[in-house]
Amino acid sequence: MSQTLHQLAAQAGQLHEALQDAASSMEQYEYNLTGIQRCADQIAKCVRMVGNNRTAALSARDTRKVMGELEDALEEMMELLAK
Repeated sequence: MSQTLHQLAAQAGQLHEALQDAASSMEQYEYNLTGIQRCADQIAKCVRMVGNNRTAALSARDTRKVMGELEDALEEMMELLAK
């Protein structure tokens, strides 16, 4: 009987560690998901600015700035997806 209780206590410890690992993984996933959503929003904004023919054309300087923001958002998204 006491050996069974010791086994149950050991299994409970292992379960506790596994649940802590799962919680840590979920926190990282949620952080990455938030970052990916932020990047997607930035990419959509940049694409709308560059591709919207109804507004005045962007100057070359503004286009470079928008493209730089687009590249930064894509790089950040790729880093988040790699984790």
